Amino acid sequence: MVVVAAAAAEVDPEAVVAEVDRFRLIDSLSTRNGIFVLKVVYPMNVLKTLVPSLLLALLVSGSAFAASVTVTLPNGSVWRGQTDDRVTVEYRSGVMKQKMTGVLVKSGDLYIVVREDGGTNEVPIFRTDLISLSAAAEGGDVPSDGAADDSSAGAATPGEAAKSGSVGSDSMDASEDSDGVFYLPMSGQVGVEMRPEEIEAIIAQADEAGPGQTIVIDIESGGGMVVEYIVIAETIMEAKKRHSFVAWVGEAISAAAGTALACDRIVFKSHSRLGAITMHSSGKAVSDEKEEKWITMLKEVLRSSNYSEFWARPMVRNDSFISYIKDPVTGDCEYFDSYQNEPGEVVLSNYGENCVVGAELAMDCCLAYGRADNTDELAEILDMSSWNDVGTGQKLHDDWHRTVERCDVDIRKTKARLGMLGEYDQLVQIRKTIEIYNRWIRWWKRAPNKMLMSGVPPVESLEQMIEDLERQMREITRGGG
Repeated sequence: MVVVAAAAAEVDPEAVVAEVDRFRLIDSLSTRNGIFVLKVVYPMNVLKTLVPSLLLALLVSGSAFAASVTVTLPNGSVWRGQTDDRVTVEYRSGVMKQKMTGVLVKSGDLYIVVREDGGTNEVPIFRTDLISLSAAAEGGDVPSDGAADDSSAGAATPGEAAKSGSVGSDSMDASEDSDGVFYLPMSGQVGVEMRPEEIEAIIAQADEAGPGQTIVIDIESGGGMVVEYIVIAETIMEAKKRHSFVAWVGEAISAAAGTALACDRIVFKSHSRLGAITMHSSGKAVSDEKEEKWITMLKEVLRSSNYSEFWARPMVRNDSFISYIKDPVTGDCEYFDSYQNEPGEVVLSNYGENCVVGAELAMDCCLAYGRADNTDELAEILDMSSWNDVGTGQKLHDDWHRTVERCDVDIRKTKARLGMLGEYDQLVQIRKTIEIYNRWIRWWKRAPNKMLMSGVPPVESLEQMIEDLERQMREITRGGG
């Protein structure tokens, strides 16, 4: 038996019955608490025919308003547009390849629905079956294989969705780096070891290769500075206009979780934990007003990645609730901010908790795109023939971590030296103190956020302290003369 549920206001029951009852399989039909519920008993030999029919029957009365749509194809390319856009789509139907042009009617987590030109036939297509997706021009589709001449409506590489609306396997062939990714590990504290500069650098490398690249951010972090996270999120959101971002998460808490949610897709490791995007200032809770602003920004991040806004509040505040119900036919998940008391409802986070999800739950609740514990498994999820890192993200990560480590060691050593200068005469003490202060100023320029956490005075204070010491040294020298 299959139970299909949808919002009653969005369903035409007569259309559902007319479509599905031709199989003589309806068990019961009802509306409860504003939810239209259809129970269908089916033999396995009609499953393939029944699933598209159920999808179409339940979607006939969808929203009349155009909605933003982001479609990530199996090859990693990203198309962005909206419902009511005219598109050309190539997809697999069994062992055959099909191609059609029409209007994008609906987009779900696992499927899209296209109304074919010249008729009322609406075709549901599972996203895993997609080969290419293009914005169709008035006189035809925008070619994605470069076959048109220079005067045509330009061919596009996969990630040029934001510019020309064309993605797919044919256009991937146009890029010599099409089967590679730009991999960037990001670990440590957000704002110190994990910072925007390395993201900006890997984006610059992707830009050099051309639009449509895939950037994989490997996240292992317990969070950090809010102000730095905001810069990270804005950097990723801007670059998503040109490239596809995949967050490969292990430990992703607080600001690190927010970074993952800014990406188009999230792949979980088996030990993953993601959530608890809480705010505090010097260990103290912030005001409700600041938290509300934080939630508003997080909702914007979620929208940019096509995730439900219902994730925002429960991850920030412990006075919130989130649950979901997974459609047994389509696999789509619907989220709720209050308990629905409906069959199949799963509570993600209850009142008094901050929402944190692991790999198993993330897979079931439609948050995870997949699960991978090594690069070979990740390559398979991203539909790569083999893992191929075409950037220098690992070096960017390692170089910066070495710099942070050297800074930490040097600050501890120079602080210790300051405490041992009493064995020298006064002039030597002053000279050595000035040397240490100048050293600290250089570190401020190289690793400002690390220095902020070190307890070392800021540059302005150090410069004033040096000026005072130099004046003191001149007075001593004059007096001795």
